[in-house]
This record gives sequence, structure tokens and C-alpha cells, in this order.
Amino acid sequence: MLRTILTLLLLAAPAAAHEPGIGPNGGMRVDAGPYRVELVPAGTAVNVHITMDDDSEVDTSTMTGTAILLIDGKPVRAPLAPATPGILSADTGIEVPTDVKGAVQLVGPDGKTVQAKF
Repeated sequence: MLRTILTLLLLAAPAAAHEPGIGPNGGMRVDAGPYRVELVPAGTAVNVHITMDDDSEVDTSTMTGTAILLIDGKPVRAPLAPATPGILSADTGIEVPTDVKGAVQLVGPDGKTVQAKF
């Protein structure tokens, strides 16, 4: 019995690591590949803060991406572009709720794509 419980706990641990949490900027934060990605709505804009898993800064000047958000029951796609170091931003043209659901696709400097789900 104890062996079964320990096995279930070990299997559940990796799944829990990818659950959204609150990041240092007040947005939802998840792991995506080698990055930690935090989605921070700001009016009609969305800011995506990106750090490495060890919380070190990421040079976002050559990164791109797309935010795909569900707002008022409709998908909204917004291209992300470098804003300030460590942040990609997009203007959705519509008010983004603080508890928005969706995904962010990022293309890193190496050309590899990762996805963060919120």
C-alpha cells in the first residue's frame, strides 16, 4: 500500500510543477521549456516576462511569439514583440482580464519554439 502511494506521489509531482502560480510581477507564471513565463495583462496589452528556470534574465531582443487568449469566449491572437529586456508585449485591442486563459508560443533566439499554457 505504501509503495502504491509513493508511486502515485512521484508520478503526480512533475504535473504539479507546471501548474500556474503567481509570478513576481503579479501575473500567472508557468514553466515552458528552459524558461519561466509570466503573463501579465495591462489594459488592452499583455506583457510576457521571461526568465530562465534559475530566474536569470533572458535576452528577449531576438525573440518573437504569439499570445492566444480566450477573451469573452472568443480566441484573440496577438503577435508578441520585444518591449524591454526580459519582456515581450502585444496590444490585443480588447481589455484583457487579469484571470485570462490561453497560451503563449515563443520562438527563442535559437529558433526553437516553446509553449506556455495559462
